[in-house]
Amino acid sequence: MRNVIGLTLGIAISCSAIGCASKVVPVTPAQLAETEATVRGAESAGAFERAPDLLRKSRQALSAAQQATGKGDHTVARKRLLETTTYAEAARARAEAEQKKGEAATVRQQADEIEAKAKAMQQQLQVP
Repeated sequence: MRNVIGLTLGIAISCSAIGCASKVVPVTPAQLAETEATVRGAESAGAFERAPDLLRKSRQALSAAQQATGKGDHTVARKRLLETTTYAEAARARAEAEQKKGEAATVRQQADEIEAKAKAMQQQLQVP
């Protein structure tokens, strides 16, 4: 009798655990909006010009997430939102890195010009 009660209790617990595990929390409009803001942040950082491939992948993943949400497939939607965020953050980082490289090149060129002027002035001062 104890075995039957134990087995029944075990089955009931397993079924309720499976039921809880199968309930997927829906993707909220706020989560979609936050992910869209991440993509816009990458765009604002210059990803159009400096990381178009990553930005394109981010937009595709966002579109897939929106479609999955519309179909009620929240598991896929969550995966696509994560993919969107990953690509958008990578696009933003690449765009910012490329911008910094450009700024560094400009500063390097300015430093070279100043150094050349300093050498020229030094040579003029050494002439008797």
